[in-house]
Amino acid sequence: MTDAVEAETGPATEQLPFGAPELLDAVAGTERVLDLGCGSGRLTVALARAGAAVTGLDTSRERLEQARRRAGEGGVELDLVAADMNDPLPFQDGSFDAATSRLVLMAAADPAATLRELRRVVVPNGRIATVIWASLDRNPWFSAPRAAIAAVLGAERAAFARVFGKLGDPAEAAEVHRAAGLRDVEATLLREHVSAADAAEHWQRLARENGHFRRVAEALTEAERDAVVAEVAVRLEPYGTAGSIRVPRTLVLVTARR
Repeated sequence: MTDAVEAETGPATEQLPFGAPELLDAVAGTERVLDLGCGSGRLTVALARAGAAVTGLDTSRERLEQARRRAGEGGVELDLVAADMNDPLPFQDGSFDAATSRLVLMAAADPAATLRELRRVVVPNGRIATVIWASLDRNPWFSAPRAAIAAVLGAERAAFARVFGKLGDPAEAAEVHRAAGLRDVEATLLREHVSAADAAEHWQRLARENGHFRRVAEALTEAERDAVVAEVAVRLEPYGTAGSIRVPRTLVLVTARR
């Protein structure tokens, strides 16, 4: 379910991905946690390391296998379930003390329905914490290179990750959680920067670490690549300093209770 920009590295060396520390804090001390859209399991393993009994759910069996390997390498146990968040979740009412979700709620067919299912499977007063990408204007690290692809190669080549930024306004994200019947809803912005020597390095990192950009990059001719990088440089110029660029990226964190 996830397609985050961070590289996939082993448990012994990797840092927690953007937004994960805040999710861990939001459910700290809970015993049974559901990680919805767990992907390759970086947050899921971190939750288990923090002492929770964790269930990870994802549609991709390949990603679940990655999570299984990551858990083994990290010396923790996970319960991993292949299921679709757009369907009723395969758990009884009140099966968990808390639920987390990183970078997947924006892809739900009906985010409020998905949140209602999360509400159902956590105990009364149980915690729910979600993280999604903020709006495109707050994430030029992603939106500027995608716009560069459209400018150079045409809109069709840039027609990927259309849900990026969906629910990306904190007020809108909070309202969806309230519409699902959750209470004590709080939405905040999380900010960090992606640094690179220049636009070419930023593009190379995206092509290496993000599946969407990797697929585009693999299909480029050398001339197309040079043209795209030149366009990326123009669009990231406002974020340049002497000898480097520093580009913002932003998440929306929502915490709530059943």
